[in-house]
Amino acid sequence: MGALGGRHYGGSLADVGPLYDVLYVNPVGPLLVGLVAGAAVLVTVAVGSRLVAVFEPFEGEPVRRGVPSPVALGTVTAVVVGVLVWRLWGRDLGLLPAYLFLAVLGVVLAAVDLRVHRLPDALVLPSYGILVALLGGDALLDRYTWGSWSGGGQSVADAAVGAAVPLALFGALHLFRRGGLGLGDVKLVGLLGMGLGWTRHLSLVPLALLLGALSAGLWTAFQLVTGRARRSDAVPYGPHLLLGALLAFVLGGY
Repeated sequence: MGALGGRHYGGSLADVGPLYDVLYVNPVGPLLVGLVAGAAVLVTVAVGSRLVAVFEPFEGEPVRRGVPSPVALGTVTAVVVGVLVWRLWGRDLGLLPAYLFLAVLGVVLAAVDLRVHRLPDALVLPSYGILVALLGGDALLDRYTWGSWSGGGQSVADAAVGAAVPLALFGALHLFRRGGLGLGDVKLVGLLGMGLGWTRHLSLVPLALLLGALSAGLWTAFQLVTGRARRSDAVPYGPHLLLGALLAFVLGGY
């Protein structure tokens, strides 16, 4: 089975836990994955547009875009969810709930940032606690899937580093380059760094930041060349950070 190539596996088939067959051998595994993945898309369709509409721009700032339709948000979420399922299949399905949460949150945050240039604390800050709980669930599932905790302590350490380093870096950029990165961007990179660091591939974190910066640069250049923006116009950085994290996870060799 492809699952034997997962990051948690370190023994023979005789060593695996009782959930191994459920997730990776029996037909119930794909059914469970499909139900969880479908639920993530349905949640976005049901509440995504209403959630985006809740947040107004900062005082004196304009609304730059309309509220995307439930179908548009659901379509984007379905694509992201499909990519995550494909990437995690046979590797670490226990990580799927945490990453699906980040997918739904990311689609909503990107829409809010594009619309009003905000990454609201009301969405980002509680997500730290939710993500910690879901990553803890991944560790618990590892125990009953792979027969051991399989380096859970290292995952915790890497997740902490993955969150702390981008927070410190972007926090410094926010302080010393006023008018550039917003505090919402600072808080978002910590959340994304935690999720990527948990994989025990810390190289994904700088790769995500690099790809996010490249995406923002290319998009800004396109806007300037086509006359759709001026040099003085603010660029919402959140969608690019989120895209960079997704691309790093897909391309970074996890």
